[in-house]
Amino acid sequence: MSHLPAASLLFGEEVSPVESFRRLEVFLNALAALPKKSWRPRTDPRGVRVEGPGLRRAEALLERLGMPAPGRSVVHVVGTSGKGSTVLMMAEAFFAAGVRTAAFFSPHLTSLAERFWFNGRFMDPSQARRCGFRLAEAAGEMAKDAELGPPSYFEATLGVFLLAAEEAGCEMILLEAGLGGTYDATNAVTPAVLDVVTPIGLDHTDLLGGTVARIARDKAGIITPGGRVISGARHVSARRELARAARERGAAMFVPPEVRGLSWDAEGCRFELAFTGGERWEGMRTRMWGAHQAANAAVAAGACRLLGLGEAAVRAGVSAARLPCRLEAMPGHPAVILDGAHNRDKARALAEAMDRWPARRRLFVLGAVGDKDYRGMARVLAPAGHRFLVTLPPGGVPRPGLLPERFRQALVRAGAREVEVQMDPWSAFEAALAEAREEDVVVVAGSLYLAGEFRRRWVPESRILETGRAFPPEFGT
Repeated sequence: MSHLPAASLLFGEEVSPVESFRRLEVFLNALAALPKKSWRPRTDPRGVRVEGPGLRRAEALLERLGMPAPGRSVVHVVGTSGKGSTVLMMAEAFFAAGVRTAAFFSPHLTSLAERFWFNGRFMDPSQARRCGFRLAEAAGEMAKDAELGPPSYFEATLGVFLLAAEEAGCEMILLEAGLGGTYDATNAVTPAVLDVVTPIGLDHTDLLGGTVARIARDKAGIITPGGRVISGARHVSARRELARAARERGAAMFVPPEVRGLSWDAEGCRFELAFTGGERWEGMRTRMWGAHQAANAAVAAGACRLLGLGEAAVRAGVSAARLPCRLEAMPGHPAVILDGAHNRDKARALAEAMDRWPARRRLFVLGAVGDKDYRGMARVLAPAGHRFLVTLPPGGVPRPGLLPERFRQALVRAGAREVEVQMDPWSAFEAALAEAREEDVVVVAGSLYLAGEFRRRWVPESRILETGRAFPPEFGT
């Protein structure tokens, strides 16, 4: 208990919006720094399996907070790629239909507020202060429990979100899983009215397993017994694992509509959705770039339709949804694309999109967290770029950054010729901007944390908190 700041000291007075979220993050980081048991089973250095608390710690926190309140509809969303986009499209659709809606995201890019979305806006600073106070009191009590200990950073953010969702009177709660499914804290929020699975690939292999099948098995842990699940998984082994889990749990399995007639322009993607049974929705539009975003829209549309929303609300939601650092073109010159691609599948989507971007040279600024498949990213991105500056993600990320030299070597082995290491991320970014000519493009990838850090150049945290949106009005409606 003595290691945690007192709730009254951090949240007992009115402060500026930026300071409100800074204090909440100070408390969350203090929780992260406390020694605690690993939340999921692991194998120790001797090869012995060590059981973690699993969901018990998250469940204990939610019980103390009295969350979620009865009568709320909960949707779980898991997957390797597309979770955030799918959640936001669904959230915007329910909001368009007049349903009070809350959506939980991870990670955040520029501001902690981006994790907490309520009825079209991020959580306001006064909510952060009130909910942070209640969370801090509960965490302090849990710290006295020698068996479970205090909640983790992620568990605590989930607690703050649920408190704020209740305060905002939200009826629909959409939860993006942080990592995996079976042991993810969001899986403690039950029962779900629908479980949604986005595409599954190789990521977090140190924790989830080294094959798509094993990763799918972990993510299938969210499937609600006797419930419904819609899956956009494309890998055969992933589909097999999900179908098996649904069968064992007596859950009904659904597939999203098929994307047809996809076209891109400067405003995003246009496509048609063809549902099983013959229904078609023509002229669908999303303002986010890439074929993968049309696929995310298909999953979101299929999920919303299962939950009773009509075509008009879904169209409005898919069209309204925009997430930062997903093939995001920033204003000004030289052209800058910010993208959070941090595994092979996401890197492939980025490379395919950049093939459509007119540029003389592509200068990549890359930095990855240490548990990512940097070799897979290197094999995909090496042919897509002309010059690479490899760096570290910014300080404060929850997992150690990958040593840039390792990424550099992987790029060289994959055929990249011009590769340079710049340890400081901002120095690497400024060097790329200085070198790029009018007809070139600077592409940032490898980590959402890295892309989000550079986005501050255009959208500071204060502007996000002032407007309650990742895209202030000057970025267009």
